[in-house]
Amino acid sequence: MPVLATPSGPAVERLLREQQTLLDSAGVGIVFIRQRQVVRCNPRYAEIFGYASTHEAIGLSSQSLYPSTAAFRALGRAAYPTLSRGLPYRCECQMQRKNGRLFWASLTGRLINAADTSEGSIWIVDDIDEQRHAQVRLQAAVREKQALFDHAMVGIAFVRGHRLTRCNRHFEQMLGYAPGELAEGSPRHWHFSDEDWAAVERGHGGPGGLEDAAGFTGEIELRAKDGRTVACEVRSRALDPLHPGLGAICIALDVSEQRKTQAELARMHAELEHQVRERTRQLSETVESLHREINDRKHDQERIYWLAHYDPLTGLPNRTLLAERAQQAIRVAQENGTPLAVVFLDLDHFKHVNDSLGHRVGDALLVEIAKRLRAVVRDRDTVSRLGGDEFILLLPGANAHGAARVATKLQEASRQAYQIGHHELTMAPSMGIALFPSDGGDFETLTQSADVAMYRAKLDGRNTYRFFTPEMQAQSVRALRLENALRRALERGQLQLHYQPQITIATGEIRSVEALLRWQHPELGSVSPAEFIPIAEDSGQILQIGEWVMRTALAQLQVWHGMGLGWLSVAVNLSALQFRQPQLPELVSRILDETQLVPQRLELELTEGVAVDDPRSAIATMDQLFARGVRMSMDDFGTGYSSLSQLKRFQIYKLKIDQSFVRDLGVDSNDRAIVSAIIRMAQALGIRTTAEGVETAEQLEFLREQGCDEAQGYYFSRPQSAEDITPVLLQRRLAIGG
Repeated sequence: MPVLATPSGPAVERLLREQQTLLDSAGVGIVFIRQRQVVRCNPRYAEIFGYASTHEAIGLSSQSLYPSTAAFRALGRAAYPTLSRGLPYRCECQMQRKNGRLFWASLTGRLINAADTSEGSIWIVDDIDEQRHAQVRLQAAVREKQALFDHAMVGIAFVRGHRLTRCNRHFEQMLGYAPGELAEGSPRHWHFSDEDWAAVERGHGGPGGLEDAAGFTGEIELRAKDGRTVACEVRSRALDPLHPGLGAICIALDVSEQRKTQAELARMHAELEHQVRERTRQLSETVESLHREINDRKHDQERIYWLAHYDPLTGLPNRTLLAERAQQAIRVAQENGTPLAVVFLDLDHFKHVNDSLGHRVGDALLVEIAKRLRAVVRDRDTVSRLGGDEFILLLPGANAHGAARVATKLQEASRQAYQIGHHELTMAPSMGIALFPSDGGDFETLTQSADVAMYRAKLDGRNTYRFFTPEMQAQSVRALRLENALRRALERGQLQLHYQPQITIATGEIRSVEALLRWQHPELGSVSPAEFIPIAEDSGQILQIGEWVMRTALAQLQVWHGMGLGWLSVAVNLSALQFRQPQLPELVSRILDETQLVPQRLELELTEGVAVDDPRSAIATMDQLFARGVRMSMDDFGTGYSSLSQLKRFQIYKLKIDQSFVRDLGVDSNDRAIVSAIIRMAQALGIRTTAEGVETAEQLEFLREQGCDEAQGYYFSRPQSAEDITPVLLQRRLAIGG
C-alpha cells in the first residue's frame, strides 16, 4: 500500500496561506529583520527597493538599505529607546534602492519580542518620495506667492465678515500703520466715512458690494492713522464666488497724487488697472493651484482608503473591510436576535487554470467569478476575496435554510461556462457554512468553522457545500495535535521503519524490500501513515522526515550487505515535496557515498500524480537520478493521468500496479483487463512491473499468467521491523544462490 499520499492541506495550510496573503496583498512594504538581515518580506517591500522578487531581497543586510553607515546607526540610536519599551517607532528618512538611488520613506517598526531583541523586528515601509518632493514644490510655490504678496507695490487686504483678516506691508505703510497694527482689525478703522462705507456695501462704483461674488471696483477715500485721507482706487473680489463666507481680497492703490492733474490720474489709473489685472490673475492662479492640490490630496486619501479596504483585482471588499462589516453584523444579530451565516468558498482545481493558461487568464476568470458571486447575493450581503481563489460571503439575517439556498444558487451559477478570450472555462466551488452563534461568537471563529466545513466539502468530492459540525472541529483539533506531536516524534525516537519484501513471481526470490514508515506515539498509540504523512507534507516536516527515512533505510541495507545479502535492494518512497526539491539528486548521492552502497541498490518510488503534475521538471530530476545510477519506480500506477507520450520519456525502471486494481482480480473483469493492459504496456516499454496488495493465491496466479515480474502483499509477508525480517531474508539467500 502507498505510504506517502498528497491530499488537500489541513488547517495549518490555511493559516499559512492567510498570513502569506496578508503580506502579499499589503499596499506597503513589510519586512522582518533579524541580526541586521532581511529574513522575510512581502512583494511590495521588494518592489520599493527595486528587487525583482522577495527571494532576491531575503538575506540582504539592513544596513545596505540606507545611504551610509552613519545614517543607519543614527536611526538605530533614535529608534532603540522606543522599541526597547515595546512601542512602535515611526520616522521619515532617506533610504537607498538597489540601483543606488535615494528616496524618502516612512518607517514604522516594532520589536517582535521586546524582552528578547534577538527575535528581530518587523518594519512597515512606505515610499513617500513623490509626496516629499511635491511638498517641497508646494512650499516653494507658497514662498513665491508670499514674496509677491509682501513686496507688492499696492496695498492688498483680505476681508471676511466686515473684518480685516490680513494685509501686506504696503497697505499698512499707505495708511501710516506700524507692522501688525491692522491685524484682525475692522474695516471701519481705516475707511473714511460711514457714507463711503455704505456706498461700498451697496455696490456703488461697481457691480456689487465689497464681499459680494460680483466684487467691487471704485475709488474711495481711506482714513490714515494720523487722520488724513488717502484717495485709493479699490478693487475687490470674493475668494470663492460659490462660498461668499470665505471673504474677499481687496487691492488698494493710493491715487492721492493723481487728483492733482487729470492726465496724471489717467496714466496712474491705466497703470493701476494693469497691475490689478496681473496681480489678480496671479492670485487667482494661486488659489486655483491650491484648490487643485487640495482636490488631489482628497483623491489620494480616497485611493488609499480603497486600497486598504478592497481587493485591487476584483474590487471586492478585502479581509479588513469584511472584518469591519462582520463585527457590525454580529452586533446587530446579538441585539436583535437575528441569524447570521458565513460561507467560505474555494474554487476547485483553480490552480490548473493558472498552470495551463497563465495567470492573466486566471485573473480575468477571478474577475468574472466575482461579478457572478455579487449577482447571486442580496445588496446587504458582503462578498469578499481573501486572496487567490478563496472568497467569504457574509449573509446577515440568513439561517441554515437561507445559507443553503445561497449555496445552491452559487452551484447553479457555476454550471454556466465563463468565456475568457477564446477559452471556455467552467469552475466549480467547494463551500463551507458556519452559523452565528452556534458555530462561533466572533468573526475569526466563524471564519475558521466555515473553513473547516469547506475542507470537508473538498474531501467529500468537491463541488458541494457542507455545514460545520462539532465532529469537524474535533478532527481539526486532532490534526493540529498530530502536527505538534510530529515535530518532536523524530528526536524522541517515535518513528521507525518496517520492511515488506517484494517477491520475484517466477522464482519466489526476494530481490528487494520496501521501507515503510511507522509512528508509535506514547499517548496516541499507533498513528496511521495515511493520517500523519499528509500532515507532514502540509507542514513541511516531510523533508526532514524523508531524509531520515532514506538515511535509515540505506544504513540498514548496509548492515544487510555486511551479512552477505549484497544482492538485496531497498525501495524508499518520495513525497511530492521531496521530489520537487532541486537538491534531491545531490542529497541522494551524498547518502549513498556515506553508506558506500552501489546506487543501483536504491529504488526511489514516486506516485504517478507527482510525475504528471509537472512533467518537464519531473523528467529533469529523473534524468539526474538516472545518471547517478539510482532506479526509479512509479507507485500507484493507473490512478493518475499520465499518458504514453509522457511515460516513455520518464526514466522509469518499474511500474507498481495499484492495489485497488489487484484487490478484485478474482471477481472484476475490468480490473483484470486493466492489470493485463498495464503489464503488456510495461513489457513493450521494457519496464518491470510489481503488483501491490497481493493477498490470495488466485491473484498471484493471474499475475503470473500475465507475466508480471514481482508481487508484494500480505500473501507473502506483512511489513516487519528490520530485526524480525532479517531471518526471512537470510533464508531466501540460500534459495537464490547467495
